[in-house]
Amino acid sequence: MEFINDILKRAAQNGKKALNEADCYKILDYLGINTPKTATLSKTDDISSVLTQFPGDKAVLKILSEETLHKTDKGGVRIFKKSEGGDVFGQMIKDFPEVENFMLVQFVNCPPFTLGREILLGARFDSAFGPIMTLGFGGTDAEYFAKNIKEENRTALTTALNADFDAFVENSLIWRYCGGKARGSKAQVSKELLVSAAKKLAELMIEFSPLNEKTEFFIEEFEINPLCAGGGAITALDGVLRFKRAAFKPARPNVSKEGLESLLNPKSAAVIGVSAKKINMGRIILNNIIQAGFDRSNLFVIKEGEDEIDGVKCVADFESLPRKIDALVLSVPADSAAQTLSKCAKSGKVNGVVLITGGIGEKEGSADLSCQVENVIKEGKSLNPGFTLNGSNSLGLVSNPSKFNSLFIPKEKFTPPLGLNPNLAPSAFISQSGAFMLASLGKMEHLKPLYCVMTGNQQDATVTDYARYLIEEDKVKLLMLYIEGLKEYEGQILRQSLIKAKQKGIKTVIYMAGRTPSGQKAVMGHTASIAGNYLTAKKILQDAGAFMADSFEEFEDLCQTLSSCACKRIKNNKVFMLSNGGFETSGMADNIKPGSPIDAEVPQGVLKKELCSILDKYGLSGIVDVRNPFDVTPMCPDAAAYEIIESVLKSGLYGSVLFSTIPVSPAIKTLKEEKADFLIKLAELSTKYQTPIFASVSAGGRFDYYRASGQENGLAVFDHADKAVRIIEKILQNK
Repeated sequence: MEFINDILKRAAQNGKKALNEADCYKILDYLGINTPKTATLSKTDDISSVLTQFPGDKAVLKILSEETLHKTDKGGVRIFKKSEGGDVFGQMIKDFPEVENFMLVQFVNCPPFTLGREILLGARFDSAFGPIMTLGFGGTDAEYFAKNIKEENRTALTTALNADFDAFVENSLIWRYCGGKARGSKAQVSKELLVSAAKKLAELMIEFSPLNEKTEFFIEEFEINPLCAGGGAITALDGVLRFKRAAFKPARPNVSKEGLESLLNPKSAAVIGVSAKKINMGRIILNNIIQAGFDRSNLFVIKEGEDEIDGVKCVADFESLPRKIDALVLSVPADSAAQTLSKCAKSGKVNGVVLITGGIGEKEGSADLSCQVENVIKEGKSLNPGFTLNGSNSLGLVSNPSKFNSLFIPKEKFTPPLGLNPNLAPSAFISQSGAFMLASLGKMEHLKPLYCVMTGNQQDATVTDYARYLIEEDKVKLLMLYIEGLKEYEGQILRQSLIKAKQKGIKTVIYMAGRTPSGQKAVMGHTASIAGNYLTAKKILQDAGAFMADSFEEFEDLCQTLSSCACKRIKNNKVFMLSNGGFETSGMADNIKPGSPIDAEVPQGVLKKELCSILDKYGLSGIVDVRNPFDVTPMCPDAAAYEIIESVLKSGLYGSVLFSTIPVSPAIKTLKEEKADFLIKLAELSTKYQTPIFASVSAGGRFDYYRASGQENGLAVFDHADKAVRIIEKILQNK
């Protein structure tokens, strides 16, 4: 693309960081994207003689300026009758005395008053995801949709790298209108033409991006707005391109599998920063490791002048370690962290390091400390490719396979997630924030992830590194991720990993922080993260297969739900719903909105006869009819509800079942003294038929134990049926 490089070079030589519209048109023409006829005019040119070369009775006059890119807002665009050209040109010269040149443009008549006639096709470079493509409503249509449609629904987004451009266009809201798919709309352009334009723009962005070490210039943004659609064609009516000289930045080297394996499944470990005289942070960590059941013969304390602490052998320094250590937990003051870490790296005796120390990079004046740590990491990797750091500002990590708990939280304040729950899918929880993980797991004590990793500042290993490793190794079926920022190119790596995860049947739930400017500022002060564009990340990662949680509560609901059904197949979108409370069935129905993926088909034929027979057996046929959602009334005993649900599962007609109970009904056993086991039986049914069953117990804290009985046995249990419906809908949307 030497032709385009020459245009950018000329602009750069003139001190410009953006192209004027005429140069944008040259690039679009070169790419094969249709543009109107144009002519450049100086102040002394005769506009009348030039106008004779333009078709139609109207034309458009624009200021030609790299500084004023949004010309309409400044009054720099005039549509006029050709017979009035001289007067319009004269007035423009008076209104913009600083402008040297103007552009005469052919008037293109877009179809009037038709949504979808004006399209925005754009691209920009994102540090985490690379070139990002956008497709949405342009021109005056954009103003309407900005007021009436949520931002995340207005514009389609995809990465330029390895994108499915057919799906990019097909799934965009604009295509419903310009493609004639929306009610009352008329097709203005073919999908093939839009796909072709998007591909060409993507190729341009990849060629002129930091991903290409040979490029001289880097295009930061190229927006075509609007593309006028009509008569099966699209014509670019304006263009904005910003650029700068390129500075190639190679992708961050991969963290080694050996290092991640050492941290996740350590067979030997050491702790530094343990006090022999008092209970400090290092001593708490040491005792947590011991109490988790880690083999003491493979555990060491690095401390000069002591033989042992709490039954664990002490060595004077790293060189004195009897063997190479998989995981070192380093808990020392911030001002000595880099020095201690350097000794560790030079010894060659350690693979993985969990750096607990905080205050490195999160507060003003700590940048030097952060830089020192990063230099030590590079030094360590040059000596030992397996050298890997988790942290700094890490709360620690827990590995159930290795019986290793390096959290610095005393067990009196937090029950560590040790042991495995065989009723739930094998999972991993990777979080930049240790507090977020503790808060979440404190509310989901039945969830026992194989691995819990708190990455803190991600000065080496990141959430993405762990996620990619666990997906590639196929070690879990559910990944729970809390992300505050993505490093350069890391978003694209995570996207590819999520696509692979979905192919393998691995579910991923993500809560992403830093959604607003104030949220990004808070994130930076917490873990020195790189806070990016939330909407971009949400749409791209969601399209790659992740469940993006909109709130902390939804994150927990998705995690507990997917942990119960990640290993079961939802064969269709039909959901059978029943409750012994009328308001719950109403709430279920109210939350199945138009366009919902949930199919609440009412049982018919053989299944309906079976259900009617069960109602008759328990004396309920005189008060209820078979429906969906099905109000079985408070008179329905456990046995009847059980038989109804088993009949539905046995029929094979429904992909999942939702049962909601009001536990105060005297017809059902829900008290401890009654040995209430109905939710346990439902969990057994779900396993027997390999079909997800969701439950809701609509009551207060008195029945927390009842909910817990279901959760411990692998059942997703909610506190309200309407919430359950919303979570089921989200799961079906991403099935």
